[in-house]
Amino acid sequence: MAEFLHNFWWLIFPIFGMYMAIQGNSTRERSTRDVISLIKSYTDQGKEPPPELLQSVSKALEAGVDEAGDGKNGSAWTFVIFAALGGGFFMAWWLNQTQDFAWAFLSVAVTMCVLAAGSLIILMFGRK
Repeated sequence: MAEFLHNFWWLIFPIFGMYMAIQGNSTRERSTRDVISLIKSYTDQGKEPPPELLQSVSKALEAGVDEAGDGKNGSAWTFVIFAALGGGFFMAWWLNQTQDFAWAFLSVAVTMCVLAAGSLIILMFGRK
């Protein structure tokens, strides 16, 4: 176990980043759900909800759209970036085919090309 931690200590950073992203998303979703339930309780009583509550929900929804990459343009850039990375790693594999570590370049190139294909599919058939 000590050798594993010594060799892969750097994995702490992406794991921590993923944890923080999940925590932030769950906190944002929970607060939005609480505001929506409060608005629902106002409407169930037949009262008009305060405009501040409605504005906070609309701001949360707008923030969700902006963070998602603003629709089609975000998906287009994602495709371009993944395709460029895939091409670069494929070129690195091509130039180092005789080396023992060439398979690493090829595996990353294939992964990036699959991600590029997925983002292209989302771009073509995603929400309009």
